[in-house]
Amino acid sequence: MIMNKWPLLLFLVFLTSLASAQEKERQSYIIPYVGWNQEKLNWNIAGNENGQYPNVLSELKWQQLRGPEMGIISAVSISSRFQVRWDFSYKAITSGTVNDTDYAGDNRALKTAEFNLQADKGYTIKTRLELSYLLWSNQTFSFRPHAGYFGSYQKLYMLDGDTPLIPGKELKSTYKPEWHGAVLGLETNFKKENWNVNLDISGMYFPQYSATANWNLREELRRSVSFEHRSKGTGWDAGLRIGYQFGQRIQPFVSARYTQIEAGKGTDKLYMSNGDIYKSRLNEVNSTSISIGIGVKILF
Repeated sequence: MIMNKWPLLLFLVFLTSLASAQEKERQSYIIPYVGWNQEKLNWNIAGNENGQYPNVLSELKWQQLRGPEMGIISAVSISSRFQVRWDFSYKAITSGTVNDTDYAGDNRALKTAEFNLQADKGYTIKTRLELSYLLWSNQTFSFRPHAGYFGSYQKLYMLDGDTPLIPGKELKSTYKPEWHGAVLGLETNFKKENWNVNLDISGMYFPQYSATANWNLREELRRSVSFEHRSKGTGWDAGLRIGYQFGQRIQPFVSARYTQIEAGKGTDKLYMSNGDIYKSRLNEVNSTSISIGIGVKILF
């Protein structure tokens, strides 16, 4: 009698294992998405390395850098709880402005020059590679802490408006900031019938902020690299995704994301065409990004 129960028991174990394997398999997914993004970035430097004469010598502000964004997220389960996730996005800047202001007095006093220019060209690339762990889950909630690498690469422009800055010459200066660092966050997922709400909040630390600039109309400055910035920074990021499940594998969604990163005191190196190098203090760098989009989560 006992022997007759073994086939049934083994069959039940097989079904349980199969269901578990299918569930594990469906934790792997790919997400193509498109959206609209708006960013801003600003920085300022002092007159010398000690932050003096004046404490704000020059300030650049890129604002309303808008354009379409597209990206892909891929997640692969390497065990029942661990998952590797990669996120890559590209944004083309199609509109934006930049303000360049110089001062002779402390605290932005005694303005000596101000230029309002166009910035409707360039791009932003962001990438993340993380390892996540399924900490806890039930039929409604799941929590996944995650950690990994975050990188951001931009090419920002300063361009002529309707009236050329210098008649007969084309303004086409560039500023290329890069952020490299670590990200640590928590992903919370809520399920209710076919609805799925995903909230992901992360903190970021950047041991390296770097930027190079090419001021193409400044003949006294070196070409290709007119000056460079170095600093360290921190930031945070929040993403919300609301989706609806069709069948077992398809989940279209709408999404929103906000990112804020900043760098503190660092160095500014100015390279002259005659070979001289002048150093001053980079006071701060601030960058924010907000995006909305749509996409589809495809489970495997």
